[in-house]
Amino acid sequence: MTDPDFRNSQEAELWAEHVAPINSLVEDLRAENPTSSVQFTAPLHGGTDARILVLLPAPESVNRPQDGSDILSTENDDANAEALATLLAEARIDSKEVILWNAFPWYLPSDETGMLKASRLNEGMEPASRFLRLVPTLRTVILMGKGPQDFWAKLSKKYPEALTRITAINDAAPAPLVSTGTKAQQASRLERRSAALREARNLVRPEHGRETLRRETMVRAEELGPEHLGRVVEVTDGNLTLHGPLLKAFQPSPEWRVTVTVSVANQRRSLGVTPDTWVRIYRGAGVR
Repeated sequence: MTDPDFRNSQEAELWAEHVAPINSLVEDLRAENPTSSVQFTAPLHGGTDARILVLLPAPESVNRPQDGSDILSTENDDANAEALATLLAEARIDSKEVILWNAFPWYLPSDETGMLKASRLNEGMEPASRFLRLVPTLRTVILMGKGPQDFWAKLSKKYPEALTRITAINDAAPAPLVSTGTKAQQASRLERRSAALREARNLVRPEHGRETLRRETMVRAEELGPEHLGRVVEVTDGNLTLHGPLLKAFQPSPEWRVTVTVSVANQRRSLGVTPDTWVRIYRGAGVR
């Protein structure tokens, strides 16, 4: 992001529809730990529409910008981001298909380096569960190294039903990918990451001729109204996801949870969610 015009364009779009729910979560996480910070998700990427998650260990203090908005992007000015951007292009994966997240979303202290501690993995689980609720279209995750791999294993045990839709692909750790080892070792690491990206691409690309839904908007559960009845929606509480025509949204009073009733395989299914839960509203006939 050395190009000031590009950086300004990304900062100006931080609250665009496809990234606003995630960056709202980022602000919440920043407020929960004011001694550190969490990177905003870049509008360049797919946000709530992403199908591929690239899971990194934690943001590195050495790469923290001194001014401007702190944005997590493949266009950041470090070797790992540059390599990932190149490989995405080589794998013919559009940046809008991808979103990046850190297993431990806050910046680590400068004296805390190396493998993520178990305590850090545990601290990252609840933020990750909140993040995953906002990206219901995810179909695969690329786990960048042992830390993210251990983290995903923990997350899968805690939220098994929520993660069954996501295929995990192990990959090389990002830090030594291009900076250490012999040329042959560097080439091997680059090939591993490239192979993982190609596998992810093949998993998420729709079958030939298959109809896909187009996202229209996202609204909070408390904002669901008569105009949304019959529309195809997708809502999750982090464990269970319902997808289908909206039949009813009921909230007895503002402080109560919202009961969202959806037609799933011609059966009425209901899910209670908090009023601020994001609900995805589609146009189309519900084919995914």
